[in-house]
Amino acid sequence: MYYFKKFKKKVIDYLFDHPVQKDIMDNFYCLLVTALSSFVFAFGFKAFIQPNYAAVAAIDGADSLEMVEGLNIKTLASCGASGLSQVVLSIIKICGGTYLTDNTLLDVTYWCLYLGINIPLFLLAFFKVGKRFAIYSLINVGLASVFGIILPNSSPNDFINQVTYALGQDIVSRVLFGGLCTGIASALAYHIESTAGGTDIIAYYISEKKSVQVGKWSALFNLIIVSTYSILSTIPIDKAFAEAEMGVVAMPSALVIFLFTLFYMVLVTLVVDTINIQNKKVELQIMTSNYNLSNVVLANIPHGCTVLDAKGGYTGKQLYIIYMTVRKKEAKQVVKICRKVDPNVFINVMPMDQVYGRFYRKPIK
Repeated sequence: MYYFKKFKKKVIDYLFDHPVQKDIMDNFYCLLVTALSSFVFAFGFKAFIQPNYAAVAAIDGADSLEMVEGLNIKTLASCGASGLSQVVLSIIKICGGTYLTDNTLLDVTYWCLYLGINIPLFLLAFFKVGKRFAIYSLINVGLASVFGIILPNSSPNDFINQVTYALGQDIVSRVLFGGLCTGIASALAYHIESTAGGTDIIAYYISEKKSVQVGKWSALFNLIIVSTYSILSTIPIDKAFAEAEMGVVAMPSALVIFLFTLFYMVLVTLVVDTINIQNKKVELQIMTSNYNLSNVVLANIPHGCTVLDAKGGYTGKQLYIIYMTVRKKEAKQVVKICRKVDPNVFINVMPMDQVYGRFYRKPIK
């Protein structure tokens, strides 16, 4: 651990003195996280949200619609742009899109719809949010579309279908694993100050302007999408079409889809807000005998503070209490600075639910 910290310090010092190399490393890291985010989302969607029913059923020897229904495999509604794509896909099926009975064409159509729905939002993000934000969000959606098309799930022996068969036959398990995958994918994107596309772009922008948690705004937008998909799911689809898809029941229960998708949305929200600390804030109560500590903190942290005179109850010495509110991810930096200036400093960190007033928010690039 000692040698790792020493190596890490050398790398940080080198990058600090070489801004060009630092930018290259930052972009490489962001691309790596973006690729991981898009892969996790595409895998979770194909394995748990909208699996290949026929291939999964074939693993268990099911060769009829009734046997597939017995596996309790139903299509869940997704969130954001992916949910909108499902809505459009449902409309196409209802209108007689029989070519979608082929699994490959179904995948290509869905992921092309997913990419197309995101394009207007990218333009909005590019001009109203930030260029870097929009570009990485576009890369995320583009890679997710590519992964969604190339990840094989046509054969019962494909890895995705094996995962679905092992973990996703029960609808509750599919909700849990699907929500976990979607939540992790979104949180990874938020970590590098981008999104996984869709309504997350709007939610992220609102959360930055209003300084609230991202997941709550995403849930509001997704509720509308889920309601629409649930209503469309009650419209009968041609029986031959349903049998060809092996598991897309002609009249699935809208209530089941709606309730379990709400469960899925809540899980995604919890995962995002647990992993993503972008907008979480804490209050610091710093007790020190060094008055200059507040000046050092203000020189390194873009937030104000309040300094009060105090007196030690036991020692009777002169003390200063520094109150300040910072982002949770900035708290460690403040603690590190304080300990460096005053080794005897006492710091109390308290979580906060909401902040009203002038709080500095880093501009979205």
